[in-house]
Order: sequence, then structure tokens, then C-alpha cells
Amino acid sequence: MTATGVAADSEAAAPAQTISAEDLPAMVAGNQLLCSAIGAAGVDGVTVCVEALLRRHGPVPLVGLDSLPDDALCASVGAVGAFAPLLELPPCGDEFELAVGALEARIGRRLDAVVSLNAAGPNALFPVGAAAALGLPLVDCDGMGRILPLIHQTTYALAGLPVTPLAGASQTGDVVVLDTGSRRADALLRGVVDASGGFMICAMYPATAARLREAAIEGSTSRILRVGGLLTSVSGRGALLAGLARTVGARVLAHGRVVEVAGVGRTEGTRHYPSMPSSIVLAEPGEAGRIIRLEAQNELLLALIDGAVAAAVPDVLCMLDRHKLRVVGLEGVEVGDDVDVLMVPAAPMWHTEAGLGLAGPRAFGFPVSHPSEGGRP
Repeated sequence: MTATGVAADSEAAAPAQTISAEDLPAMVAGNQLLCSAIGAAGVDGVTVCVEALLRRHGPVPLVGLDSLPDDALCASVGAVGAFAPLLELPPCGDEFELAVGALEARIGRRLDAVVSLNAAGPNALFPVGAAAALGLPLVDCDGMGRILPLIHQTTYALAGLPVTPLAGASQTGDVVVLDTGSRRADALLRGVVDASGGFMICAMYPATAARLREAAIEGSTSRILRVGGLLTSVSGRGALLAGLARTVGARVLAHGRVVEVAGVGRTEGTRHYPSMPSSIVLAEPGEAGRIIRLEAQNELLLALIDGAVAAAVPDVLCMLDRHKLRVVGLEGVEVGDDVDVLMVPAAPMWHTEAGLGLAGPRAFGFPVSHPSEGGRP
């Protein structure tokens, strides 16, 4: 981070003051851990776009919610649609001004700050670009703490914040404003997204800082920067795992060699990656080694060890190459890879009954309980 540098762990990390172009490599690296193995599809083009905006407009202030007045108006910025179009037509930066301008026109008030929809994957970078293009601060919080497929799968929604009015802008200049009081917002928006090229930058969840303090996961962006600092600077496996444990509470569920990569992952009505596996099987070393099965629908969602659920969404699951010390994405996993399976715990709000109902394993079609439910059916 421009003012302080990226620290190696949370104990030593000072609060971020600004995000500059020089901080993007750490942000990209930190994203890889918190994406639930979704990989880096489209991130290169997004990074180029955001870097250009930061160099043109200067560093973005990164502020905490407590530093904003209660009535400061914020809105979440994020991408909706498939990541594949990013490879063909990355955003040029105008989309942020178009989307936010349309939302401001709808609500009749200018924004005071930008907030992340979900600070993971490309959606961790887009709010930085939006803040740079608009000359606004970025609030150090988000509504998921990971990647989830639907725009109402957020802690914002859990706290009762309406997702609309919502405004979206495509790479080709299409602009739409959506206002509905139901969860049809996601389905309605995706129909427009598909018709406009499969991808839109959206501004949504307009709310005051006072309301966001009850709804947001705080510290999300600075957490990514600290994780990225670890992944780009620590050379030993033990030191890296210890740093990740201190920084994000990561723990190793198991380790083993990939022995099977099967199926094609998809989430109906959302993103579709034809080449991504729907399950990965690992075997621990030794005669008594356990069998680990990872289930995916674009992201890793469920980990079973010898048939028992060991971890599940909304907690973050990822794979770390034990030798190269890099995160292994679903698009790149291969038989023979030697990996640690890590779990990063979700924010406490996700472990409530309402949180698990919205983004727990059953929300993705898995007829199992989350481990935190203690076997409750």
C-alpha cells in the first residue's frame, strides 16, 4: 500500500491509506486465495484497466466505515455476468462512470464513497477502478468475503439492505436501471446482461455508512493486500501457512496428491466454465491416508474427508501447491498435483441460520449440514 507497504501478517500490518498501481500485484495474488479456486479468468484485462485508471487519476484512498459520517452515501460496485467476455473485451473504464452516474440520477444524490460488492476475484479490482475514475474513496469492506454467484447472496441482504435501485453498464455502452423489491433482481438483471454481451459493471445496494456498519464485512480489501503480501514474499511453506493462519484464520484441512479430476462444473443461470471440474479427489500419503473429495460449481463449495463433511461454503476452500507455494485454480488443477487443502472461515454473519440458508451448502443443492450446525438436519 502506498503509504505503508504491504505487511507480511495482520499483527504487523498498519491500516491501508491508499491503493496505487504498485499495489495491484499484491491484490491480484491475495485474490487467488479468497476466490475458492475460481482461478484467474479475466483478471489480466481487469488489472490493465484498473492500473491505467490509477496512473491517470492517482492513488485511491482506502477508508474505514468508522471514518465516514453516518449519512455518507455509498454504493457497491461489482461485475455481473460471465468472466469469459473479459478475455475478449476488457472494460475501458467508462463503465464505472456510466453505471454510477445512472444510479445517482435515479436516487437524486451523489455518492460519497464506493464499496465492494465482493472483495474477491475481479470484483476486488473493479471498485478500485471505480473509485479512481470517480475521484471517490473506497471503503474497506464488502458484502461476501469471497465469491458467490448471486447478487443477493450478501451480508448486505442479510442485514435487510435492498439491492436496488441498481444501475448497470456494458462494455458497449448499454445502460440499464433496475428497481424491484424482490429477489427477481438477479434474474431480471442477468437477462439484460446476456443480451448486452454477457458482462456488466453494476452499482447497487445504495446505503448510508450508518446502515453499512450493521451489514458489511469490514477490512476486506486490506485483508486481500496482506494475503497478497504473504503470497508474493514468503518463501517457506511453514512460514506461509503460519502467516495465513494469523492473517485470515486459514487452516489446513488435509494434504494429498490429486488422483482424479472429474466432470464439468456449472451453476445454472449464472456463470459457465466448460473446462472446469465438478469434483476433485485427493489421496493422502501412506497406507492409512484419507481420501479427500472437493465438490465444485465454478467455485469449490464442499470438502469431504473419508465421506464426512469437513468444510463447506460459505467458508472459503482453496488448494495451495505444496512445492511452488501458489494457489491452484480449478482451471489448472491436474492429476499428480501435490496440494494443501485450506479453509478460510467466513465472517460470523454467514454462520447464522439465515446466513447458511442464503449461502450454505443447501443453497447450492448439497443435502448436507454445514459443520458449524453440529449435525442439525
